[in-house]
Amino acid sequence: MTIKLTYWSIRALGEPIRHILRYQNEDWEDNALQPTAGSFREYVSMRDQEDMPFGNLPFIEDDGKKVTQSITIMRYLGRKFGLYPTSPQELVLCEVVEQEIYDLRNRLTAACYDYYGARGPFPASEKGVFDHEFMKRTLLRRLRERIPKFEKTLTKKFLLGDKPVYVDFLLYEYLDQLRQFLPEAFTSCNNVLNYLLRFKELPNLREWFESEEYKKGNYINAPHAEWNGID
Repeated sequence: MTIKLTYWSIRALGEPIRHILRYQNEDWEDNALQPTAGSFREYVSMRDQEDMPFGNLPFIEDDGKKVTQSITIMRYLGRKFGLYPTSPQELVLCEVVEQEIYDLRNRLTAACYDYYGARGPFPASEKGVFDHEFMKRTLLRRLRERIPKFEKTLTKKFLLGDKPVYVDFLLYEYLDQLRQFLPEAFTSCNNVLNYLLRFKELPNLREWFESEEYKKGNYINAPHAEWNGID
């Protein structure tokens, strides 16, 4: 049965899921919603369906089931496709790295979206003021502390060895997003940079990264973000 992914037509939280589906080279559907008011109303109607008690984007539909929350989806697909660690020690490492890179991705989100401003029918904050440059500097300090830890961890071909596991698909995408936002944080981190290059050579993914669709670029964050990866 074809797996269907529903998410916005941006990279953000959806691209690791797309990568793992491309890698498996099985039939799947990318239900990419445009970031418009009409699509937001469509999202709300999907979010509130009874078969998704914690409805959100992204979500996948597989074998009659809907799975929400991006990390849960990655774990689900990892188990489904045999891309899951097999020992307790490997599982602990995967979960630690998973949470570390997700924390950094959330900090990127905080640096790029103005959550204090008016959003549709919701008024702006009367006290808070978004400062993109301050948040950017704060994230840079964090990356200069944390990226060297990835440099020490990524000493194998992939996180656990010669073959990728589900966390590698998260790692590649979120490290690449962070690298594009703050490339100076990755200076001299050759293990990390070489890891990113190796990932792009994986079977089926190599074809994606060489495609015209990939080369034309896509938004990392939504178009209205302070930094969206394109504009």
